[in-house]
Formats: sequence, C-alpha cells, structure tokens
Amino acid sequence: MPKFRLSASFCFLKSFRFLFALLILLHPAPLFAAQETDYPSELIRQSIEKKLSEKRYWHLLLHYRETLFGGHESEAGEARFFLAPDGKTDPQAELEATLTQFFSGQPVGTSGQPAQCAFIARYRWLKSELGFDPERLPEQTCDRFDAWYSTLNPQSITLIFPSAYMNNPSSMFGHTLLRIDQKDQPERILDYTINYAATVTTDNGVLFAVLGIFGGFNGNFSTIPYYLQVQKYSNLESRDIWEYQLNLTEAQIERMLMHAWELGNTYFTYYFFNKNCSFQLLPLLEVADPDLHLAESFQYWAIPADTVRKIAGQPGLVKEIRYRPSRSTQIRQKQALLSPEETALISEITRDVAFLESGRFNKLPLERRALILDVAYDYTHYQSASDERESQTLKKKQRLLLERRSRLKVQSEAVAFVPSTLPPENGHETARAGVGSGWREGEPFERLTIRPAYHDLLDDETGYLPRAQIELLNTEFRYYHHAGRFELHRISFANIFSLFPFDPLFKKPSWRVSAAIEPLPSSRCDYCRHFELNAGTGTAFETGLLHREVFYFFVQAEADYGRIYERNYRAGAGGTVGVLTDGRSRWKAHLFATYLSYPLGERSHDLKMSLHQRYRLQKNLAVRVDLNRRQVLNQKRYEEEGILTLHFYF
Repeated sequence: MPKFRLSASFCFLKSFRFLFALLILLHPAPLFAAQETDYPSELIRQSIEKKLSEKRYWHLLLHYRETLFGGHESEAGEARFFLAPDGKTDPQAELEATLTQFFSGQPVGTSGQPAQCAFIARYRWLKSELGFDPERLPEQTCDRFDAWYSTLNPQSITLIFPSAYMNNPSSMFGHTLLRIDQKDQPERILDYTINYAATVTTDNGVLFAVLGIFGGFNGNFSTIPYYLQVQKYSNLESRDIWEYQLNLTEAQIERMLMHAWELGNTYFTYYFFNKNCSFQLLPLLEVADPDLHLAESFQYWAIPADTVRKIAGQPGLVKEIRYRPSRSTQIRQKQALLSPEETALISEITRDVAFLESGRFNKLPLERRALILDVAYDYTHYQSASDERESQTLKKKQRLLLERRSRLKVQSEAVAFVPSTLPPENGHETARAGVGSGWREGEPFERLTIRPAYHDLLDDETGYLPRAQIELLNTEFRYYHHAGRFELHRISFANIFSLFPFDPLFKKPSWRVSAAIEPLPSSRCDYCRHFELNAGTGTAFETGLLHREVFYFFVQAEADYGRIYERNYRAGAGGTVGVLTDGRSRWKAHLFATYLSYPLGERSHDLKMSLHQRYRLQKNLAVRVDLNRRQVLNQKRYEEEGILTLHFYF
C-alpha cells in the first residue's frame, strides 16, 4: 500500500505540474506583469525613502545645477539623455523613469542601447544603493561597453595640460584633457584620451569669437588617441605639455569611465570663458571621487591654468608630474648648444642638402657635424608636420640627412630638456585687483583696478608663456580729490601681446591687438573718452645686456570713435618701439613709445610714452609704478601722470 500511495501521489504531482505549466502557457502575461509591476514600484518606493534623487552623486551623473529661483536644471543638452519627459528639470522624475527603464530591453539614448548599458554609471550606482535582486531584475550584457572598456584597459588617469598657444584664440589660455594610461603599455603615446571641445561650425574668425563667447557651439566628449593630441598640440602648435598623473583607485577610474561612456549620449553648450574644455572635465573627476568639490569654484570663468591649480592643490590627488617638451622646444635647446656659425650652417643645409658636401661643413669635428645633422633632421621633421604642401620634398631631405648621419658612426649626445618655466600651478592667480594713488597734471587721485584675466607683460612669468600678454576686461576706477568726482576711467576689453624674438630657424612675427574705451587728453572737454581699436605686427630681438631684454618694433593701424572728434572718428597708422627687461631679481620694466598719424576722419597725430615697472613682493602680491606722457589732441603740449599701485592676485 505505501508503495501504491507513493506512486499515486507521484502521478498526482505530475498531473498538477502539467496543469500549472499549461496555465502559464495560456496566461503568461498577467503573472510576469504582476511581478514586473510590483518590483519597479518597490524600487521607486525605496529610492524615495532613501531620498536618492537628492543625493549629490545623482546630481553629478545628470549634471544638475541649482537654478536661480530654486529647483534644478541639467546642463546636458540632448533630450535623449533623459528618460523622463521632464527629466532635465526634475531629478525625482528622472530617477523613477530610469528605474522603470532598467526592466526593458528597448534601445534608448543616442547610442541606441538598453538603459542598463546606455546609462551604465546610473545603473551601477542605483544597484549599489538599492541592492537589485538579480532574479527579479536580471543584469543585461553590455557587449559594446565591455569592448570599449577592454580596449582602454585602464591603469591610471593623467591630466594633460598643453600650454598656451597665442596664434589660436581658442587656445590662448591653454587646454586640458585626460589621458587613460593603459596597463602593460610602455609607450604612453599609444594611450587614449578623453577630450571635450566645441563642435565649430564656421571658419569666420569674428563669428567664431561671438559664438564661442555666447554659447553658439555644442561641446562634445570624445575618445582620441594620445599621439594625435601630441601631434596637434606639441608638434604642430609647438606647445609644451605638462602631465599630472592622478592618484585614483581602480574603482574610481571605473566610475569615471562609465560616466564618460554615458556622456556619448549628449552634448553641452560650449562657452569659451566658463563651460569650456577645462570646466567640463571637473565633473568627471567628481564622479570618480565624490569627495572632490572642483566645479563649484568656477561659476563665472574657468581658465585652464586655474583648473590645473585647483586639481594640483587637492591633497594626495596628484601622484607625479612629467614634462613633455614640444618639438620646437627640443630643437631650440639643441640649437643652444651650437655656435652662431653652426646655426647658420643648419639654415644652409635645410635649404639645400647638397651643402653637406661643402668644406665649411666637412672641416668641422665629427661630433659637431653629428649634432648639426641631428638638429637639421629635427627641424625638417618639424617643417614637414606643419607644411603639408612641402611634405614630400622635406621627407626626401630627411632621408638624405639620415643617410649622411648614419655614415658618421657617432652616437648622439643626450640632451636633458629643461622647461622654460615651472608648471602652471606655481604661477600667480589669474584674477587681479589693484589699489593705488597718483597724480594727473598735478591733480591727485585714488585708483582701483579689476582684471578678471589673465596675465600681462610685467606679471611674473613663472608658470606662464614667456613674453606673452592676455588681458580681458581690465577696468579702472578713479576718484579725483579736487573735483570730488568718482569715474569709470578705462575699460580694456582685450589687450593681447605676443613677443617672439627673432630666431634663424623659427621665423614668427610678433603681434598685438587691443580694444578699449580709453581717456584722451583734449582741450575740448574734461576727461574725454573714445573707443579705440588697435592692431599691429612686427619683430623682436632678445639680448643679454643686463639679464634678458627684448627689444621690439611694431607697425600698427588704429581706428578711434568718439564724439570728441569732428566727424566722430579718426583712423590711421604708425608704430611702436619698446624694450621689455626682466631683471635677475623681482624687478621687471617695460619702456615704450608710440606714434600714430590719422589721415582719415579728424586729421591729427598722437605721441605717447610710458615707463612701467613692477616689483614682486610675493607670488600673489606686487607693487607697480607707471609713468605716462601723452600728447593733447591737436596740440603740441603733453599731459603727464604718475601712478603707484599695489596688485593682489586671486
């Protein structure tokens, strides 16, 4: 009997299982739908209880910023970056929509993947906060992300800072990007980078500036091989590069790269002064390590040197700093080992390789010929990278130079390349305020100046591009005692100066451009002002009479507008001669004179002379003396003034 009962029970169970399976086949949707509906609701309820939508990390992943009147708005511009219709402005709605979408295999975002893969950083974070049940919410395979991450094979992250490049408006302040250092990769040049840049839609220089300043471009993240970045910044634009290896853990690197993957689904509005290449890297680092608070320091402007200074100032974040000299820096420092006669030989050789057979070259010692050939080869390599039209001719010269160099059987002398200045974080802060006093035609006044950015010729060059000036919105206020009047004396919208001393190999012009509302001495009115636009180009020579002096000469054109003129304007041309000297101690001086003649509009002449001196007290504190003398409009007499100012950098 027991045996029979067991068999009967077994048969009954088999029949029951058959009926249950049949029921599932006939009515599958309600059973699974009930499970799916319950679990998303349960996860949403838990997220509300834990207030996950208010967490800083959720706001970092969605790039939410507090709005002026309360609430939040994401800086991401692509609608498909959000899974809720109002996800751009509602963190809770976006979190609920994201949790719900994790249960679906439907492609989302611009990348067209399931939500778990398109927004993998969101998925991993919410999973860690809510502890997803893998039975009720199975984890999907993300083959595309896995292949991308495997290709990157990350071991560490390095912040890259190519120094300033004066011949490109978008690069005058420098640039920053992140390099992904691969495991088991001895050549860092083969690594990949994460770069943020504007998608430029115009070749017009004026339109480019306007759109860049006022948010007319979209900015996108991209993953680019490092050798292409070095080719662009170091080889073509002759920019030295500073590399800051960051001390991030494996988990932090993974979080950062997962978020970088997500950012392929969106764009950001690009603003040249604040939401630029440097600023947009900061939230990536904050996602890697939420204890970092970097972006909040740059509300109004983000200059690359400032962001580097901020990152370098985080305790323990920077592990190591390396210097990568540009190709032109390498050539110049090798060239410095040559005599002027040997440098002249390089010019002859690169002009015509047949000069290698001349007696002037062959009578030199073997080691000197080897060094000359090394520099000549490097120089033609530099030329071929920057001049595509002559690349084939130059490559032929390179082969001949290599062939001749191989015959000498002498090993090249190792050259230790030395940076022309310290890393950017060692320089002064980029904003500057000044308080001072002075006299103008015997009348005393007090003075207040504000300059948001960035550096002028008299500022300490430590950490900055030598002999270069970029000043934006330099504003001066004055209070005159006798008149009892407080006035806005001057606004310099832009004042850019680039002195490039003559070099027999690198023949680059020096140049300047400025736009300002300036005071103008005149008998027609007191404290007259006009709008002044000035541009010029010329040449410069560096000497060592005292320590390091740069003499320069510019040919300039200028257009002025103001009611002070008979026809409201004048336009003309002239020139400037000057000398900039950098003493061995903390002292620096700039002496110059400008003469301009205006044949258009109101016919007039203008002669002005200035001596400016600066003495550095500390890195971010300096005292300055300015002596100015300028011709009064259409008169032979001159107006003179002297100013003493204390400058604070912040």
